[in-house]
Amino acid sequence: MSLFPISSAFQDVAYAAAVAAMLIAASASSAEAQQSPWEGCRPVSKVEYNSAKREYLLNTRVGRYIRTGDVWRRHYWYCHL
Repeated sequence: MSLFPISSAFQDVAYAAAVAAMLIAASASSAEAQQSPWEGCRPVSKVEYNSAKREYLLNTRVGRYIRTGDVWRRHYWYCHL
């Protein structure tokens, strides 16, 4: 017996919504890992990328910082040239 009387139809809808939310979250998190743009690239943090951008170091003789992905899911890389 529950503390608050709730109809079984409401409980069924709430359960279905919770299951749907978990399935959507699981499918979004199990997406493939982002592949590097080319050989010799390593993933970097957004903080490191923005720091290099602020100091005008995105493109140097030694390497290049690259941002890939969609607007809602960015990936940052440092590629040794």
